Amino acid sequence: MASIVTSFPSPTDQRIARLLDAQQAVLALIAQNAPLSDTLSAIARFSEQWIPGMKGSILVWDDRKGRLGRGGYGALPDSFADVVDGLVPAANAGSCGACAFERRRVISEDVFTDPRWDAFHGLCRQYEIRSAWSSPLLASRDGTLLGVFGMYHSDVRPMIRADEDLVDHFTALASLAIERHNEESLQRHQATHDVLTGLGNRRLLEQAGSAYLQRALDEDTPLSVAFIDLDNFKAINDTFGHILGDALLCSVATHMRRHFGDDTLIARFGGDEFIVVCTEPSNRTLEQLEALRVTLAKAVQMGHLSVEIRFSAGVVEYRRQSEGSKFDALISQSDEMARRAKLLGGDRSVSAALEDTQRWAFRQRLALDMTQALHDSDAIQPHLQPIVSIPDAQLQGFELLLRLKNPALRGVSIGDCIAVAEHTGMIHEIGHRMLRHGFALLEEHRALDGLYLNVNVSVRQLLSRNFLDGLRDLIERYPTVAARVCLEVTESHWLDSTGAAGDVLRAIKRMGLQLSLDDFGTGHASLSYLQSLPFDSVKIDRHFVEHIETNARDRSVCVALLAMARSCGMSAVAEGVETLSQARELCDLGYDRAQGYLWAKPMPIEEALVWMQSHHAMRSSRGPADSAEAATEEATERARPGAYDGYRYSVQFAS
Repeated sequence: MASIVTSFPSPTDQRIARLLDAQQAVLALIAQNAPLSDTLSAIARFSEQWIPGMKGSILVWDDRKGRLGRGGYGALPDSFADVVDGLVPAANAGSCGACAFERRRVISEDVFTDPRWDAFHGLCRQYEIRSAWSSPLLASRDGTLLGVFGMYHSDVRPMIRADEDLVDHFTALASLAIERHNEESLQRHQATHDVLTGLGNRRLLEQAGSAYLQRALDEDTPLSVAFIDLDNFKAINDTFGHILGDALLCSVATHMRRHFGDDTLIARFGGDEFIVVCTEPSNRTLEQLEALRVTLAKAVQMGHLSVEIRFSAGVVEYRRQSEGSKFDALISQSDEMARRAKLLGGDRSVSAALEDTQRWAFRQRLALDMTQALHDSDAIQPHLQPIVSIPDAQLQGFELLLRLKNPALRGVSIGDCIAVAEHTGMIHEIGHRMLRHGFALLEEHRALDGLYLNVNVSVRQLLSRNFLDGLRDLIERYPTVAARVCLEVTESHWLDSTGAAGDVLRAIKRMGLQLSLDDFGTGHASLSYLQSLPFDSVKIDRHFVEHIETNARDRSVCVALLAMARSCGMSAVAEGVETLSQARELCDLGYDRAQGYLWAKPMPIEEALVWMQSHHAMRSSRGPADSAEAATEEATERARPGAYDGYRYSVQFAS
């Protein structure tokens, strides 16, 4: 910090007391982080009291612009501040301009004879300036320029020894104020800006984003949020190293600043992802993104390398139809649109349609309703759907399916609920409660002895840090039923035999549970999953079963999927069987297990237990001599799609 000179020639005690009181008032402003202009103006007025006839002007150095800017003023009017604002340092730019240029004190005893003032005689006459003293304000730490303190007089006046001591004192105070302000500003900047690129960071987005959104609402002005994800950054980073990768990110940030206006908030969201908040409609934002794309595609020069940068971007415009949305929702929505651009091949920008905005608003309301619903202990009401042996309809087990009981969720599909649970993270709590229901169900209902229970688990659940611990707790609590629990894992690109998901699946197998690959055939790498991951069975997606009777391709796919599973030592279950002819086709292809509306829809647990008794009774009442034709007529009548209640189907296919 700058030191403050307090020694004066032959002062009186009263003079020292007045000086210290005024100084204390200035230091209090500095300590309170008062606006810099207020503090500097107080110093200017304070100095004017001690040097009779002087008018003070404090200019602040802007290193980024290379100019002196508005600081604090005493008796000088605002019009003078407007004139000198933006003064560029130079040898002939008056006393203040020359002082900043030379980094030393400049005394002009008579401005009309000093060549440094030749271009400012009109200004001097207007504001009655005849002499000027200018002192540089320098940082105590490294001597860098902070600003200039200008003192103007209406008469020809040299600086005497007594004046020098006072001027030194005032410049030290002004330097202290600016340096303290700059340090505070730097700390605030570092807290809200990315160290590498200098762009805003997530904290700035949180602080400024909501203000942008509120202003758009209050003033009824447009607002667009763009999520930008570089397409080829990982390859560049892996090929040329992190040093070049960091330089590339800095170059991209520089181009972003050039392409978007001063009223635009630009932030590095993380890694190679950026957020741009524009106070304009989405079509204009898309135009600016396209201009940025053209510039980056011309290749960014990185040392001796020329690198082409491509990106995928998603743009969302705030609309009053989604009023009440939070700013972080706009970021999530633009992120989703950027991922959609990636799926379309990348190197493009995608803007959200009104339907997308309405869908997001629906999901947001649904998330709130689900959060409130899960506060009730009985909000989750599991249902059971039977899994049967196709040739003779013998019950093999059940799949435990999620159902939510809450008036606010009436009419909402369970698929929408699960999608929202995945997106918000509620799936972890819901999934654990479903597992707990499944273990307890097998333990408490002896009627289920000998049957297995399938429970759905998402890959996101598997990758949760607490998933395996929770599973171990359930096995310790219900040790006798673990072998009859089968976890159904949806086929996903997150399934990686050499990654975390593969490690978790192998740990589950060591615990004694079974594993099934759900929706088999719809994912990205089915064969590799079968070869490297420890699944016991696969679920053939209903999409292939639906047209198995009429579509030769679907029939061929079902044949191939079954062959793949069996070649890896796994069994197969066909989902979505709704008609007896579908069941016959599957049986002819070699499938031995299935589930679907042909036998029963998902039912509450107590209803499923009643169904199971009826099912056993019906099978027992039929002798092996019953013909398939006799049973077909009854089953077909009972198995009309969309009209299923109670017992569905029990028939032995004749060999």
